[in-house]
Amino acid sequence: MRLTVPANYDASILPVLKQSGAFELYGKLPFDITGGGRPTSMSTPLSKASLASYIGEVHRQGLEFNYLLNAACFGNAEWTRTFHRKLDQLLTWLTGLGVETLTISAPYLVQIVKKRFPHFKVKVGIYAQVDTVKRARYWEDLGCDTINLESFSINRDFETLGKIRAAVKADLVLIANHFCQPNCPYQIQHQNGHAHASGLHPTFYIDYPLMQCQKNRLTHKELFISSGWIRPEDIARYEALGYATFKLLERNIPSEALVERVRAYHDRRWEGNLADLLLSWGFKKRPPKWSPLHMLRAFRFWKMPPGLAADALAFLKGQGMLLYTQNTNPIVIDNHAIPANFLDRFQRGSCNQRDCSGCGYCAGIADKAVTIDPDFLGRILPVYERLENTLVSGKF
Repeated sequence: MRLTVPANYDASILPVLKQSGAFELYGKLPFDITGGGRPTSMSTPLSKASLASYIGEVHRQGLEFNYLLNAACFGNAEWTRTFHRKLDQLLTWLTGLGVETLTISAPYLVQIVKKRFPHFKVKVGIYAQVDTVKRARYWEDLGCDTINLESFSINRDFETLGKIRAAVKADLVLIANHFCQPNCPYQIQHQNGHAHASGLHPTFYIDYPLMQCQKNRLTHKELFISSGWIRPEDIARYEALGYATFKLLERNIPSEALVERVRAYHDRRWEGNLADLLLSWGFKKRPPKWSPLHMLRAFRFWKMPPGLAADALAFLKGQGMLLYTQNTNPIVIDNHAIPANFLDRFQRGSCNQRDCSGCGYCAGIADKAVTIDPDFLGRILPVYERLENTLVSGKF
């Protein structure tokens, strides 16, 4: 098993990550010409000099670095000379740093890199939505070396996973610890919103898809089970299909949490709350390089419409996204209450993941394994409702 691991830019933990199966760190500057898969406001504050120093330490530890050019949209800037001039400057700089891999979600950008900078390995980003044999073959024929499969929707479709693995020679990557809804209706809006909230000139952004997804999960707790995460204990099932590389999330989490996640998958065992491996917020410590002042600046409350500011702040604080002071996770997914043979039903092909109505399998497991602090629900759900009503009414 090989793990591709998010860079939180704490070089002190690199030896531990390598010992626990990591071969690659992935990350990017908060500002660059292409943008990426996360809003700039949520990116680690990082200068070019700091990133260069970190990549140097990554290489000294015998690890590789994967730079993310994975935005789903460039706002049509890619048809300008300025875009190409700045892209060439960026890729020349990354070449000098010895960066091995670029993650890309746009075919045009793959063609550019393969023509002008063919020494880079190219990894297809998850925003390319590779979930069929035909799509996988397209990207491989384009010259890509590695493909992140669209794990949100096919991590438990073992028949499709087997067919894709048999059809291409490229390395295939599965995201192990995400908890997005399968076939999420917000996916396109979310990834395009992130693209336009990143880059050299990020626009102000309200993460409406995240807010809606969180509300849906908290009011339909079976979604915590039907999401396509892979437990550390279940890695072997995917290895049996020929999958050896797994990606872990998330980039802006504290070092202790990142090490915990990597070790859990390396050891193929997790004794605690499964939500601690999946959630991207609510930690007891803040990430490295994130000061309280930076966090306030990052969320740009001074630019937020007055009608949203108070509830947006309450949302972030309530989720533990801003202050990192929660003592306990209000969401508990008891790993021991999930049957050891949980995936048998999926592997037999008796789960229609595109229509969960009338099934009840994940709901039954959620009744036993998932608990949500009622006090937390009582505080956070009214905030969601107020935010949604304000956004929908347009009165902000």
